[in-house]
Amino acid sequence: MRILQVLPDLSKGGAERVVVELSNALIDSGHEVTLLTAHPVDIKLNQQSLNENIQVLFITKKPLNRIFEYIRLPFWIATNWKKLKTYDVIHCHLTYGLFFGFLISFFRKITLTKNLHLIATCHVVGVGVSHRPRVINEKLSRFFDVFVLMAEDDLWRKFMMENKKQNFQIVRNGISAKAWSRSLKDTGNKNIFTVGTISRLQSERKPWLFLEVFAHIHKLTNGKVHFVLGGDGPEKESMLALAEKLGMGQNLSMPGLVIYPSEILANLDLYIALNVEETTGIAGLEAVFSGVPVVSIQLSSTYSNGDNDWIFSNQNPQVVATKIVSLLDNSDEITRIEKEQYRMAIQNYSIVRMRDAYLKLYKGK
Repeated sequence: MRILQVLPDLSKGGAERVVVELSNALIDSGHEVTLLTAHPVDIKLNQQSLNENIQVLFITKKPLNRIFEYIRLPFWIATNWKKLKTYDVIHCHLTYGLFFGFLISFFRKITLTKNLHLIATCHVVGVGVSHRPRVINEKLSRFFDVFVLMAEDDLWRKFMMENKKQNFQIVRNGISAKAWSRSLKDTGNKNIFTVGTISRLQSERKPWLFLEVFAHIHKLTNGKVHFVLGGDGPEKESMLALAEKLGMGQNLSMPGLVIYPSEILANLDLYIALNVEETTGIAGLEAVFSGVPVVSIQLSSTYSNGDNDWIFSNQNPQVVATKIVSLLDNSDEITRIEKEQYRMAIQNYSIVRMRDAYLKLYKGK
């Protein structure tokens, strides 16, 4: 099967990581995969993790103004339509991919191309406060043979029910466990613990919630916990100012862009993730597969089962902080959680499970 994955670029991010993991797994199972992005970025961010048999194509050699990148798309598709229609599947990601797929749906209809399967994955379920990405996904979802959500929340369930959507599917994220070194940590008799997270410092990711959790832990432990907030983005300066206001002082490290998450995870006793209901993000899965126990901030305002999920979650930063402190004081419980979360991740969030789920959709099953 010939598969084209389309996304804006291969910068750092959960959606980009999902595409890399899925593409590698598809190659390993004997399929032909090509990645198409708007423009190249530093290969260290994600491209270097791709299987060498995956071809990466760029629509332009360097970044353009975002508006021009979108304007260019229909002309590029028209010029390359003969090649594009030779693919069995075109799988689109993020807003740029959605618009690309929207255009492909019209070219496919006009040229009476019947053998090209068109799929999109929505990566913004429950992500943040911005209404625009959700609306774009809702409006364009009808142009795809299959529209995949990587998680569910009340807003999407309501949309699917009210609009009687038949092309929606749920495929939860998965990553390769073999890429991560699982070594359970001895948390007994420690005077200083390290708690951290890795996130894009963008407003839709609500990175200030991590600092609020850190501040509560700092207060509850009288400064006996060190904190790491890895990642970069436009909110970094405001985050530094908030950290100063919260009195984090020398207890907080913000190393910036994280190229190799394992370097951060190796030094953590506990990881804080973002959950949408029971689903955690890619960074949370990386932590679990690295043997780091995970507690999450819950992004769904109506979700109430966080105490009982495989990863504890709560909407209230103070409740999350209290849970973390109780775990750091109980080495037996933290070891139990490490083992149980790893077992659950292998069972439900492996790359093989995600790959097989997408292959069924690619084949129209």
